[in-house]
Amino acid sequence: PLLSGRPCHPPPNLMDVRAMGQQVFGLQPVPVEAIVRPTLGVNRAACSSSARAVLLLPQNTQQSATTQSRFCLSGALVLHACLYRATKITRQRRCWRRPLRASSTLRLTSTDGWDEEATETRDPGMLSKRAPLLIDGEIVLTEKTFKVSSPATGNVVGLAPQATNDQITEAVQAAYLAQDIWARMSHVQRGKILLRCGQLLRENIESLAALQTNESGRPLAETRIEVMVAAACFENAGRLLNIEFEEEISNDGTKRVVVRRSPIGVVAVIAPWNAPIVLGWKPTASALACGNAVVLKPAPQTPLTTLRIGELLSNTLPRGVLNVVVATDKSDPRPGEVLVSNDLVRKVVFTGSTAIGSKVMAACSKDFKRILLELGGNDAAIVLEDCDINSTAEGIFQGAFFNNGQTCCAVKRIFVQETIFEDFVAALVVRARRAKLGNGLNEGTELGPLASYVQLRHVTELVDDARREGGRVLCGGGATAGPPGDEGSGTGLFYLPTIVVGIKEGTRLVDEEQFGPVVPVMPFKDAAEAIRRANDTSFGLGGSVWSRDVAKANALADQLRAGTVWVNRHCEFIRNAPFGGVGSSGIGRAGDLGSRDLTEYTELRTLCLAVPPVPTVKAVARAIPCVSVQAKAQAMLGQRLASIRADLHKDPNAFAAEAREAIRTFPLQPVDFRPALQSILEADGPPCVMFSGLPTKQQSGTSTAGRSRSSSSSSSSGLSYNNGEALLMGAAALLGASAVGYRGHHNEALVRELPADAHEGCGWHRGGRCSPAYEAPRRFYRPEEHVPELVAVFCVRSDSSTALRLVDLQRLCDTITAEDLNCLRRHRLSFFDTETGVRSEQVLVATESADQASPVPILDLREPGRFEAEGIPEAVAAYERVLQAAEACAEFLKLRSGDIVILNNKRCLHAWSRPEPDGKALLQTLHARRCDGGFVQVVQ
Repeated sequence: PLLSGRPCHPPPNLMDVRAMGQQVFGLQPVPVEAIVRPTLGVNRAACSSSARAVLLLPQNTQQSATTQSRFCLSGALVLHACLYRATKITRQRRCWRRPLRASSTLRLTSTDGWDEEATETRDPGMLSKRAPLLIDGEIVLTEKTFKVSSPATGNVVGLAPQATNDQITEAVQAAYLAQDIWARMSHVQRGKILLRCGQLLRENIESLAALQTNESGRPLAETRIEVMVAAACFENAGRLLNIEFEEEISNDGTKRVVVRRSPIGVVAVIAPWNAPIVLGWKPTASALACGNAVVLKPAPQTPLTTLRIGELLSNTLPRGVLNVVVATDKSDPRPGEVLVSNDLVRKVVFTGSTAIGSKVMAACSKDFKRILLELGGNDAAIVLEDCDINSTAEGIFQGAFFNNGQTCCAVKRIFVQETIFEDFVAALVVRARRAKLGNGLNEGTELGPLASYVQLRHVTELVDDARREGGRVLCGGGATAGPPGDEGSGTGLFYLPTIVVGIKEGTRLVDEEQFGPVVPVMPFKDAAEAIRRANDTSFGLGGSVWSRDVAKANALADQLRAGTVWVNRHCEFIRNAPFGGVGSSGIGRAGDLGSRDLTEYTELRTLCLAVPPVPTVKAVARAIPCVSVQAKAQAMLGQRLASIRADLHKDPNAFAAEAREAIRTFPLQPVDFRPALQSILEADGPPCVMFSGLPTKQQSGTSTAGRSRSSSSSSSSGLSYNNGEALLMGAAALLGASAVGYRGHHNEALVRELPADAHEGCGWHRGGRCSPAYEAPRRFYRPEEHVPELVAVFCVRSDSSTALRLVDLQRLCDTITAEDLNCLRRHRLSFFDTETGVRSEQVLVATESADQASPVPILDLREPGRFEAEGIPEAVAAYERVLQAAEACAEFLKLRSGDIVILNNKRCLHAWSRPEPDGKALLQTLHARRCDGGFVQVVQ
């Protein structure tokens, strides 16, 4: 097993190897540092890594250290490599990164591989000279490399490592062993690590963008955006993709059926050459956030930036969780085939051509691997006669020639209504001729070179075929040695933006994906013909409709058979929306940082669990989570809220949905923001949660008409909503609850200001139980099944600190006696209001919770100075003692501007401390309850 490299069970013991060397070969153990370091000058990091083994030397110790090292160093390292290879698959290892090591192909390295000469002051942002692999958390230099040249200048950008098949297999094995430890981390732990990964990318934006521009030729402005998007993917995936939430299907008291998510395992991500940063690291971030380990393989045409990012993240992620390997496709089997065929890989994410995607799908079908394929496209843009010709020509030019047309969802076919065909084509040709070609490093460059000579040959063949079929090339139509005036760019890969007319279906340029700066323009008579021709393809990645008549354009957009359809735009990144294609354009949807990503990167499990008996030991009350939103995140949330344009009274459901999405996805949110919010619904959750640092500035909507409100302070003309309403409605919707408005109460407002003189503002109570009155004067108490589950309060402004008094019912029940609690369960009480002279109906003060998972009873108390309890003396006395206990165990929360508190109305009582005589505060409140559909309810 030692020499074959196959795992042995149990792994070999170092002491056994020492004994074998002494008895069989007559060797004696000597510490490696004693010989290797002083003799060869190996640095301490590499030496300490090798010190896990020992050198086995001949018994003759009279030889000098130099002679001994020359005699045995090679054999010792071979023994060390074999030992490490045989044991690493089975042994329990530390999760975090270790010092550099001698790898299984006998490489000792003391640098990170990005410079030919190691120095202590190496700039981490330097461009690559020799790039390393990342395997098992360690930087690995390979014996063989291949050159990566700039398509703009032809200069060598760096030497990429040529990974062997064994190294690719080693990377998969490392990911397999690390995945379980990574999966057992909590969402918050993984989220903090991924946030740090995003921060590292932001800190190195300029160097990474420059490296990507050098190896791909894309303009620097585009590659900067790519790095920023990748950083945001790590940050948002770490915050939003929480696999710990479970869905409860049923609970009948004896069994509880839940659906939970678990990681898939090892995910192989195969990235394309045209946008390697986004299309490689976005699925990687999502897979990591869901608890999977990843082996990422960039395309050999543009691997250096991906390798550099892997090195940057190697010290942040646990070892083995992320591995980056690359090799050319000249070997047999190809590196992608080695990766996909490995039994330990359980999901493959592939972005590339449809031809290769079909091979990936066939290989994955052999052992039923999960797949996510984002393949080619032949996107159609339909231009209607009522469009604005100049602005549409500009928009379609950007959609067709973004990244020099080397984008899967770029416009590949343009259909223009025949009444404006000539005018539109003329405008598009003018815009194409005005495009600035050049080296992507030069400011102002719009189009760089094609990525390779293979791509140049493909584009040239399509244009030549179009000419043979009778097509007319109105501009461009060929390659140029370099942009005018740019003597350093002489690779011949610059292809002029090309517009072709006079061709139709059956021509290769129309039927195939050109993936270059060439686009055909074809006329059509009516909308029905345009839709039929646009859908007459096996592809279905994207499409667009251009018109001034938005209603008509929207209707036509719905008829296009494509995964993503735009109106009056194309190839525009849609944040937090799933992306993918139909037909030959792929399988699966991902990228929404929500349910679709969770579906793609996790497995669903249904568990039928036994419900434990009610514990005799009293439960421990949970601490109240308090989450602070930092200034940058506050600004981001404010911007998201500012984008909401729905008027609350006109379309409250749409308003709540938009507010929910704003809160769910705002950038830079604390990693514990969502878990804290969701904890309020857990069976053993806290009585309330508190968030501070939220934006309070009111945003103006597009509507110019004011609306009826419960207070004149927020009824200014032109204001369609304020942040308090958006935050409260969005938080309720995010918890799956509906906002509750009470008929005839404060104009039935869903979000209303809390009157300072209302009796509900002071004294213990539960929102919605007795205020507003249910059917006054006959009945005041709302039936428990109609009492809101949640009460949310937002502090718009506060001159001095506003105090919320809170009683956790769990803690209160731990304080009072069982006799008093049982007495209040049996005997009803009524309450006399000394201020209004009104007596309530008789009610049970203590009732059982409808939630079978929560054994804590519900207690309803009233303000002691105003409401007098009436009933049998025994029950009144018990009630008085419970009131005293509530005062004794009350907690205080101080609210300032921008704070929001969400209370579980079934688990706590609350009361507001009246502000000081000279103090002022503005509080907005919302009552909500869980619902199956719809956000808004107005009830009696």
